[in-house]
Amino acid sequence: MTQMKPRSVVYVSFGSLASFASAQLMELGHGLLASRRPFIWVINGAESLSEEVERWLQEKLAVEGVDSRCLLIRGWAPQVMILSHPAVGGFMTHGGWNSTLESASAGVPVASWPLFADQLINQKLIVDVLGIGVAVGVDTSVKLKQAPEDGASVTREEVAEAVERLMGGGEEGEERRRKAKELAEAARKAMAKGGSSYDNLTLLIESVAKKAKNN
Repeated sequence: MTQMKPRSVVYVSFGSLASFASAQLMELGHGLLASRRPFIWVINGAESLSEEVERWLQEKLAVEGVDSRCLLIRGWAPQVMILSHPAVGGFMTHGGWNSTLESASAGVPVASWPLFADQLINQKLIVDVLGIGVAVGVDTSVKLKQAPEDGASVTREEVAEAVERLMGGGEEGEERRRKAKELAEAARKAMAKGGSSYDNLTLLIESVAKKAKNN
């Protein structure tokens, strides 16, 4: 990523629990390629990908002109480190609470693709309340583990459109980036000495230490 322009790379990751159907994985990949944006794509459960997906990945991500703007990570990725890199300008995510906090702390706007549990509520917070993200277009929960033969609910066109809205310029995009930057600054102040998070953690440590001493 060192040769990439600031805020030009899309980071794509959907956490460690969910898995997409083969058709959905390929639609996602097609959409990312169609966006013409450089991207880092983390694929969870890569060891159990179908032969169809593996063949597609080899054919589509190994062609001339694609490798230079695509980094595929199979399995775990250092998410906090990636989000803090100046080249990363957007995060396509399921919107789990950890990912939501990490993107806000890094000042990176979000393309929200909720899957289950609290993620649909988190999308409301990200898009409607905080104003630091765009919705891919998912409004219902899916199964925790999708079978390879299950279809795709989000099309490549919707993926490409979400990436363009997330990464594009214009007044709306600049406003999202401004709000994301403000949140990151607020998070840094909260964790610094004298900040709310710093003080609350200090009080917790002191409380536990006091109880341990009395026992």
